[in-house]
Amino acid sequence: MSGGGPGGVPAAGARPEARREARRGLAVCLASLVFVPQLALAAYVPALPSVGESFGVGTDGTSGSLVAYMAAYAVCMLLTGNLADRYGARRVQLAGLFLFSGASLLCLLAPGYGAFFTGRVLQALGAGTGTVVSRLWVQRTLPENRRLPMLTMLSTVIAVTPAASPPVAGLVVQHVSWRALFAFMTVLGVVVAAGVLWLLPADGPVSAARTPGGLRGYARAYRTVLAHRDFVVFAAAIALAWCAYFTFTTYSSDLVQLEFGASPTLYGLLYTLVILGYVGGSTTAKRLGRNRSLEFLARTASVVAAAAALVMPVAVRVWPDSALSLVVPMAVCMLGVGAMFPTCQAGMMRYDGEHAGAASGLFFFLQMASGAVYTALLALPGKVGAELLAAAVAVPALALLAVCFLALSSRPAPAAAGRTPGTESGRAAARGRSVGSPAGER
Repeated sequence: MSGGGPGGVPAAGARPEARREARRGLAVCLASLVFVPQLALAAYVPALPSVGESFGVGTDGTSGSLVAYMAAYAVCMLLTGNLADRYGARRVQLAGLFLFSGASLLCLLAPGYGAFFTGRVLQALGAGTGTVVSRLWVQRTLPENRRLPMLTMLSTVIAVTPAASPPVAGLVVQHVSWRALFAFMTVLGVVVAAGVLWLLPADGPVSAARTPGGLRGYARAYRTVLAHRDFVVFAAAIALAWCAYFTFTTYSSDLVQLEFGASPTLYGLLYTLVILGYVGGSTTAKRLGRNRSLEFLARTASVVAAAAALVMPVAVRVWPDSALSLVVPMAVCMLGVGAMFPTCQAGMMRYDGEHAGAASGLFFFLQMASGAVYTALLALPGKVGAELLAAAVAVPALALLAVCFLALSSRPAPAAAGRTPGTESGRAAARGRSVGSPAGER
């Protein structure tokens, strides 16, 4: 094939069929990159009680490993963005996937909880690279008005993965062993790394030549990004939405299985109902985003999430013996959360300057760190019951509502023709500069 090859993109003169194949391959590659960290998180949730029993650490220990995973995931976000700017996104992504595979093998063979805990932390440090790299390639290859559909596709993969994996993981844990989950993850990391070598276009440093190295360079990049108001507001919004989502994920497994008596398989099915709400919200955001502004989408989503979260504490009091009193309101809340995620990611990408990699990494760091910090604080009083969990979900949902209505100023929907004039990316597009593929290529 002229002008193309493994890891490359067909030249501008290549046949339209070749360009379409390259775009499909890139889309599959990006989807696999967000699939890996979500599987490592969601498939582990039904196994929490079994892992605790196997190592004799109980509920507190397994919940701590979930929080540690998210804390390491957050650190990975921060590192990946800067490293991608300096050394190239594909190189960083490959290193992350190989680290993920090695860490999964450590979890599989762990003789004690200390080794297992270490493996989970290393898993997050490796898997999290895909969260930043995938969005970075969306920003580099698509104009602003075409990003939301691709971001929605990635968000759908992120949602479908935890929707489909907990029931399957529950069956594996119940009838085989929790270690079988980590055997699969070990192989998965190697397979996805091979896909990255073949499908992800090669790239190089973006800002290393213009930005001082070390801490000074990082500080300069973050100061520049944090001066962008849209970045700050949308980062705050997604952090609060994530706190509601991750809090439920962290504590619902033990609560539903140990207090309500559900099996791992049944919990997986109930959790799937919650994730289906996320999918519905993401899909709705994609449709509405064709003719509605990001601000309108964020405000509407925050109303849905807050209203459902307020219903949850009432429901658990009225039906204290039913897990559905938690699950059904949370599924509705996830309609709003699901719409919020791609909306906030598209809003973050309004910063399109020299430090785009650092911006993407900082954005997801703030998201993941907020969830880890919030759930760690919730663990201080001890065991989390149904009423406390309902209240813990409601607090960030209400804060999200306040941010969306007080901090987001109305804007018109994005124009149908390319990037916003005047931004650095718009000027670059006008000069014909692109990364991976022409920005306006269809």
